[in-house]
Amino acid sequence: MVTAQFFSAKSVRMLSVGLATIGLLVAVASTTLAQVNLSESDNQIAITAIPPRMGDDNSLLLKPGEKRQATIRVINSSNKTITIRSSAQDFIVNEDADTPVPIDVADVDNRWSLASWLTITPSAQTIAPLQTIALNVLIEVPADALPGGHYAMVVHQPELGALLPGQTVVPNSQTTGVNQRVGTLLYVIVDGPINEQAFIRDFNVPGFLELGPVPFSYIIENQSDVHIQPRMAVEIKNLFGQKVATIQPETRNIFPFTSRTFAGQWDRIWGFGRYTAEVVATYGTTNQLVIAKTAFWLLPLKLLIAIVAMILILILGGMSVRRHLIHRKQDQSKKIAELESKLQTLESEKLKKFEE
Repeated sequence: MVTAQFFSAKSVRMLSVGLATIGLLVAVASTTLAQVNLSESDNQIAITAIPPRMGDDNSLLLKPGEKRQATIRVINSSNKTITIRSSAQDFIVNEDADTPVPIDVADVDNRWSLASWLTITPSAQTIAPLQTIALNVLIEVPADALPGGHYAMVVHQPELGALLPGQTVVPNSQTTGVNQRVGTLLYVIVDGPINEQAFIRDFNVPGFLELGPVPFSYIIENQSDVHIQPRMAVEIKNLFGQKVATIQPETRNIFPFTSRTFAGQWDRIWGFGRYTAEVVATYGTTNQLVIAKTAFWLLPLKLLIAIVAMILILILGGMSVRRHLIHRKQDQSKKIAELESKLQTLESEKLKKFEE
């Protein structure tokens, strides 16, 4: 296990949030093209970085002092010749927890910094319309580098001065600041004794539901020296302990000393009784296991109350009908007895007259 190294609480907090946001920025960059508007009659500048991430599968595992070269491509999807400038930068996040901003590594004590280890060649290139260029990224790991994850983004930004003669830039609020940039996030892991530790917390399922689907959410907190990509499954069991469903949430990277929320739902609509939900996650190079469990009720209470009320109504109605039939039968028996009595009286009177 790596010997603990202490940093200021503010620096760790800022960098942890920043690293989490880098992943978001790259995901957006992989599907959204950075664009700079030209004149109204011209097309937009659009560039794409390929790949959006490199090394998140632990393929960039390097030893202290080792060098490795990687290749990144940039596509000019517009019909204009542009010049881009590429650089490696670390990021932090402003207090709004939404806007990533580049930082000078020398200004912040960054345990997971990678930018200073990268050399990009060429740092500036001109790209013809609808063409793809390649650039090389040399990774030089210092001999005294701390084991664990190190992260940076290779950012590409079009130079507005490289537009063709007669073209002007139209200001656009959606293409200012970091929105003009696209990039590739590099995940470099320095080999050595690496601490890998994660926890599941705040596993939430509504305690009682009449009808599904049943939503759930939980947070995985990464206290490791390296990013993790947990493999997860949520198992649902009924009152008798029988497994009735398995849900597999989509896995995502979690950077060191950050947490990430995962959510999903059990699509079952009808249920009767108490159920247990258990989330099982494995992570790290040794497939460490973390488990969290909770219980909930899925019971259509109003429907059951309506059914019970209907059954009671039917029972009461049946009892009323039965009582009515019994009374009717008793009345008929009484009338028959009275008629028989009158008939016997008449016969007695006739017999008496006959004898006289």
